Amino acid sequence: MRKLMTVLVPVVAVTAVVTIVFGMLEGAGGVLGAIIGGVVVISFLGSTPLVLTPLVKRSVALSLPVALGFLATKSIAVLVVLALLFDVGGVAQDVDSRAFGIAAIAASLTWTLVQIVAFRNERVPTYDLSNTD
Repeated sequence: MRKLMTVLVPVVAVTAVVTIVFGMLEGAGGVLGAIIGGVVVISFLGSTPLVLTPLVKRSVALSLPVALGFLATKSIAVLVVLALLFDVGGVAQDVDSRAFGIAAIAASLTWTLVQIVAFRNERVPTYDLSNTD
C-alpha cells in the first residue's frame, strides 16, 4: 500500500494542476473533465496492484491468466465509461473532452514515470553470483 501511495500522490498533484488550469480556461466543464480524467486513470492503473499483488503471493502460476483477464475486464469497463461519458445528449454537455484527455494523458504519463523511477531505485537482485566459484 505504501508503494501505491508514492505513485498516487504525484498523480493526484498533476491532476490537480490540470484541473486548476482548465478551471481557469474552460470553467466548470474543464474542472469536471479534468477530475474525471484523473479518476479514470487512477482507478484503471491503481486497481492492478490492489488486485494482483495478493494473487501473486498466493499462486504465481495463476497470475498471468488472471492479469490478462483483469486487463480485458478493465478495458471493457473503460470503454463503457467513455461511451457513457461522451454520449451525445448525455453527460457530454457538462464535461470538457479536451480537459478529460489532457488530464488522462498527464496522469498516465506521471504514473508511468514514477513507477519507472521507483522500480529503478528498488534494486531487486535478478541473479545470484554466490555459486560461480
